[in-house]
Amino acid sequence: MCQHDPVRHVQLTIADLSIGPRRLPLLHGTLVVVERPEHNTLDWEVVVQTIEQEPIAHAEHDLTLNVITLVDIDRGLQLTEHNGRAIVVRSPDRTIVFRGDGHLDGFDPALLDSPP
Repeated sequence: MCQHDPVRHVQLTIADLSIGPRRLPLLHGTLVVVERPEHNTLDWEVVVQTIEQEPIAHAEHDLTLNVITLVDIDRGLQLTEHNGRAIVVRSPDRTIVFRGDGHLDGFDPALLDSPP
């Protein structure tokens, strides 16, 4: 039997998302980042639900997203900016799914060790 290193991942809530200069009006969004032992790069995906249906090309886009990385009772939410190129893989109704295409600037791999 072959023993494998575990896949590590984290799911973060998106506070806001922009495609290039255009900010999307979000109801909800998540960023999922996965580290697979057999790959040298992280896999990441963004799933958002917008307030209204947004016209968006099924192509590669520059994304800027602010995610909630810490909640402090005294200081409130801590947001961290992330930037990367991603491809729209699906966009049914008001949901848009982006698959990361390369590095995600601003992501701290230490978050992969965080408890769920």
